[in-house]
Amino acid sequence: MPTATDWTRFQADNGNTGHLSDVTAVPEDPEIYWDFYVSSSPPVVADRSLYTTEYREERSVVARNAATGELQWTTAVDGGGMGMPAVASDEVLVQSYTRLSGFDRQSGDKLWKRTIGQGPPGCPVVVDGVAYLANGAFNEWSTEVFAFDVSTGEQQWRTTLADDDSDLEGSVAVNDGYVFIVAGDIIAFNTTDGSEVWRTQLDSPAETTPTVSDGKVYVTDSEGTLHAVRTEDGSERWTADVGEPESGTAVAVADDEVYAGTKSRLSSLTTTGELRWEVDLTDALTPTVDTDAVYVGQSGFRNRAVYALARDDGSERWVHNTDEEQISDTVQAGVRGPPTLVEDGLYVVAADGMRAFGR
Repeated sequence: MPTATDWTRFQADNGNTGHLSDVTAVPEDPEIYWDFYVSSSPPVVADRSLYTTEYREERSVVARNAATGELQWTTAVDGGGMGMPAVASDEVLVQSYTRLSGFDRQSGDKLWKRTIGQGPPGCPVVVDGVAYLANGAFNEWSTEVFAFDVSTGEQQWRTTLADDDSDLEGSVAVNDGYVFIVAGDIIAFNTTDGSEVWRTQLDSPAETTPTVSDGKVYVTDSEGTLHAVRTEDGSERWTADVGEPESGTAVAVADDEVYAGTKSRLSSLTTTGELRWEVDLTDALTPTVDTDAVYVGQSGFRNRAVYALARDDGSERWVHNTDEEQISDTVQAGVRGPPTLVEDGLYVVAADGMRAFGR
């Protein structure tokens, strides 16, 4: 499996764009290099190692050889359910329901852990040695936004939202001195002190993850309207109907194109809001994009495949079906989050395990 590319967090970068320029994954005729069953988050990749959070005998952060999938180390994580890991320099960060933990990237040794309230975990964003994250409200806790020093775990600031703000279901984005979250509204905070800078109220609350690119924040609300607003003040640039999204998902942005996966379709628009094409695709999740194709998984029981579609017209390049998996007394199915792209390869996690595709 090719391993030269680094894809270090959810959707690759600080803006959650799901795209790295000049990376071409597997736009045609994929070959499965390896696969095995594991209950896992989508992986991130750094320096030829692959990092996941996994449900083994206990909840763990796990490092594997990115070329072979061979286990390198595993370390238990406390604090409940876990989000996708983030790699920052020599550390791996994991957000769980009640904790943010830092681990040594080479050994897996736990460096520090901090309490962050209670709520569905996302994936931290690291900029200049500071980790930014938010924790959605759960069990009467308020939604909160945090900044921590990555090397020491020292809290830089903590901002608590009002009790009437909606729960947060996704991750944050960071760009040009702002931390962006979606908690019903789209809200921007100052990265220096956590103060709220602006807020855009939506007609329908949103429970998705913001994507930031070229001065715009993209968010899809619960009624299926995609909003593009200015990063500097939250003023609206345009809206488009793309269909109702799954909670926590994000659109992808590549060059001058926006890709939105929803419960009914995958849509491609320009960054000025004009529809380029759309494909009927039930239960579509967060897409990722390379130089030639857009990749997206389906989360349902009947619809549980991963697709590669041409960027120019949405035509199908290839499709790979995944299977149901019996776990104890329950049956699970569907793809788990966005595909992870590397040059000449991609990783997909579904209910029936992890696969490494190559060409």
